[in-house]
Amino acid sequence: MKRRKKALCALALCLLLIAAVFLLGLGGAQKTWEDLPYTLLEFEGGRAIDLAQGGSYGEMNRGPGLTLPAGEYRLKWAIDGDGDNVIRITSGNGAAANPAEIPVTAGSGEGSCLFTLDRAAENVQICVDFASGTRIDVRDMRLYSPMYRDGAFAFALLAAGAYALYVLHLYGRLGPKARGRLILVGMAVLIASGPALKNTIGIGHDTTFHLVRLCNLADGLAHGQFPVRAGGYAFNGYGAITSVFYPDVFLYIPAMMMNLGASLPFAVNAFFVAVNALSAAAMYVSAKRIFREEWAAVCASILYTLSIYRISDVFTRYAFGEMTAMVFLPLFLLGLYEVVWGEKRSWPLLGASAACIFLSHMLSTVICALTAVGVCALFIVRIVREGRILPIAKACAAAGLLCAFQLVPFITYSLEGIGAQELAKDPAFYALHPAQLFLLGAGELSGDPADWRLSTFALEIGLPLIMGAGIALYAAAAREAADTQTKKKDGFAVLLVCAGVLFAVMATTLFPWSHVRVLTRGLSDYLQFPWRFLMMTAALFALAGGYGLAVYARGHGEQMAAAVLAVAALCALPTLTDEARNNHFIAFGETVSPNWQYTEYTLPGTKTAATLDPGVRADEGVELAQVERDGLAFRAQVRAADGGEIALPLFGYDGYRAELDGQALAWTAGEDNRLTVKLPAGADGELRVYFAGKALWRAAEGVSLLTAAGLAAMALLRKRKESGADKR
Repeated sequence: MKRRKKALCALALCLLLIAAVFLLGLGGAQKTWEDLPYTLLEFEGGRAIDLAQGGSYGEMNRGPGLTLPAGEYRLKWAIDGDGDNVIRITSGNGAAANPAEIPVTAGSGEGSCLFTLDRAAENVQICVDFASGTRIDVRDMRLYSPMYRDGAFAFALLAAGAYALYVLHLYGRLGPKARGRLILVGMAVLIASGPALKNTIGIGHDTTFHLVRLCNLADGLAHGQFPVRAGGYAFNGYGAITSVFYPDVFLYIPAMMMNLGASLPFAVNAFFVAVNALSAAAMYVSAKRIFREEWAAVCASILYTLSIYRISDVFTRYAFGEMTAMVFLPLFLLGLYEVVWGEKRSWPLLGASAACIFLSHMLSTVICALTAVGVCALFIVRIVREGRILPIAKACAAAGLLCAFQLVPFITYSLEGIGAQELAKDPAFYALHPAQLFLLGAGELSGDPADWRLSTFALEIGLPLIMGAGIALYAAAAREAADTQTKKKDGFAVLLVCAGVLFAVMATTLFPWSHVRVLTRGLSDYLQFPWRFLMMTAALFALAGGYGLAVYARGHGEQMAAAVLAVAALCALPTLTDEARNNHFIAFGETVSPNWQYTEYTLPGTKTAATLDPGVRADEGVELAQVERDGLAFRAQVRAADGGEIALPLFGYDGYRAELDGQALAWTAGEDNRLTVKLPAGADGELRVYFAGKALWRAAEGVSLLTAAGLAAMALLRKRKESGADKR
């Protein structure tokens, strides 16, 4: 009881300190673009113009060409002139600045002005218009971003970490040996997070797509949707339903951080650090539960955290979905182990981890499903003999019910012809040469091979994992005498290595992908890249390698774990260094383009170029007044004596609702798939259009919520029973 009181008091103090930091506005961070005339502004005729020397009136410059998030900005200038001139603020995607024109009066010299961007603005232009007088000299111009709360969030995260450590210490879970293990695993996380410890976001393979997803999610949350189905950031505000097809449940945290004042780079980098830390923790827990060896768990955690494929997922590919799925992959393997070989009452772990993987990345779910089917087929006799079919069925049902809130909208839109068919790729074309698996993932240091099947980015197993798997085989083969339990562990480690090898082979040209494509009638094309199977190899080799290395250490687990950390870090650092020094990035204070266009997850026939038109179109005879937009919601006063149509700058996805003074109106996806509302004759009142979703979706959300609550209650009851048994 005393420990509980101390923990609660510490929690209250921690929350109080965090609240004080936020309320007092501490830890603010602001970006300043200094000396714009000398850096980002381009003056065709020079910064100083004199009519007496042949100068002329007109726009003096272009730039700075920034992509900025919505918010309030301050512009300061030092402009000398003997006439009244103007600074105009425009954007390439139609985002409006208020005010859009700033007067610069004769002789004023220096001045400043606040202006707001109503939404994210691409290619912002701050142009000086020489409009009157005989001379002008733009001496200086500076732009100040909104104040971001990055420092406050950093304090909050550090305080939460300190509190967690205090609680572990309070309950005796952080003794000398535990502290040592924590330091080694923590070092692996720190090294793996190196490229995230800065205030920029490197541009990788899929960075733009996933950042648009994140911003779209943040927009949906900011405008009252939960869960978010459609956001109003993507496609220049026309909205996207990417959240339905590409699950983003675990992106809600960085999205909410952004809505509460964090900058995009900080939120994303914090997410990356969390992914690394949770991946390490998940592998540690799984290895410890399977092998019952502390140092095996430490070695496995280090191997997995610094595995080259996982690091490449985070910082080279920026594969938000797959990297998040890899957080839960060790827990999925643990759950599968329990229901097939271990404690079959642990089926909720298998169901919950499978659901978390699905809610992270659907293609990773396919790989995990294939793994589960293969294991069940291989050990079907054991499963039937020991009555494990029902627990497996329960796990499958739990996973399906937990994901119902995501599955039902996905199926709804899929039946309407929406999808990502254009993303399908022939896996045989992207299979790797086996040689790729044994290369050193050193980024640009590895050169640019003429053989395109030898990729220039890290798609290798990695030396630490290969050595770990090899030593696991050696430890099992060289052991002369062992008890039954040790033999079982050795045998399971060998099974893990064999499975990892199989998945590695599936990533290469050794696997008959052309035949698989024929047998599946092209369904295998949705896998896209066979090298995705290396995610499973990384997890399996880390589990087996951690155990093998701990056995091989023969009582010197601390020394072995330190050696594993050193080797794994040395092999990962070239790639980490290369990614940290990436010259292509999104800087602090800037954002991703809201006008970036992609064709997946759109209505059939969509022309994304049409999104450059942000205006509302109305038929002749339809009067509009007081038009207001809030995310994906529109309000306007309308009058149409003879009826007519209004086309809004929104894609007409199913789920919108149009009302005139509360009465439902019909609407269609009209020209360019714009949401087009049909007004009846004599219409006169307030038109309201908003994304409401569907009743069936609400029911599915209820099912998932009840399932989650039921599983939580089961876990709590089981823990209480175990605690009671221990006391007796």
